[in-house]
Amino acid sequence: MKSLKFNSDLSKLFRYFEDTFENVLNLTTDTECVVCGSQSFGKRLCKDCALVINGPPAITTQKVGPHEVHYFGFYEDKLREFILAYKFKNHHSLAKSFGEMLYKTVVVNNIPVELITYVPATKSAKKKRGYDHMRLIAIELSKRLRIPMVDALKAVRETDQLLTKDRAEAVKGKFALRKEAKLLEGKKIILIDDVLTTGNTMLEAVRILKSAKHDNISCCVIALNKG
Repeated sequence: MKSLKFNSDLSKLFRYFEDTFENVLNLTTDTECVVCGSQSFGKRLCKDCALVINGPPAITTQKVGPHEVHYFGFYEDKLREFILAYKFKNHHSLAKSFGEMLYKTVVVNNIPVELITYVPATKSAKKKRGYDHMRLIAIELSKRLRIPMVDALKAVRETDQLLTKDRAEAVKGKFALRKEAKLLEGKKIILIDDVLTTGNTMLEAVRILKSAKHDNISCCVIALNKG
C-alpha cells in the first residue's frame, strides 16, 4: 500500500512539474507582439517590429515654413503600426522604443541640443489615453541623451478642425507657455512630436516658444506623413 501511495504521489508531482513547464513554455512561445499581434516568443515585439527600432533613421529633413524638421522614418507600414498601437491601443510602454528612435535621429544627424521639450496633448486626448504620449517619449529621450526635459508648453484648447478647413487656423492659439519655459532661455532646444503631416501644429508650437525669445529650436518627429 505504501508503494502504491508513493507511486501516486510521484505521479502527481510529475504532472505538477509537467504542467508548470508547459505554462512556462506557453508564456515564452505563444505571446503576441504588442504592435502587430504576431507571435513574439515571450518578447514584447516580434522580430519584424523589433527591426523598426534597430533600423537607421532618415538623414534628410522636411521643410516646414522656415524650419527643417528631422524625422526617423515615414508614417507607413510598421512605423505607422507602432504609432497607432501607442496612441490608440494603450501600449504606453512603447514610449521607450520611440525614445530610442528619436535618440538615433538626434545622434545620426548631429542635432545640437541642450534641453528637450515636446508638443503637448490636449486635455481630451490625455483624458482618453490616461497620459500625455509625447511627454512620456520626451522623458525617454531625456534618459538616452542625458539632458533635461522641460514641460514648456501646454495645450489650452482643442484643435477646432470642424469649424474650418484651414489647418493653420485650426491650431492657432492652441498652445501657451508654461512657467517652466523660462528654463529654455539661451539653450539649444529640440522640440519633438509624433507625426508631421501639414506641419501647422509644429509651426504653432515653435511660434509660441519664439514668443518668449527662445530662438535656437530644432524640430524632430518620429514619422513624416508623405500623404
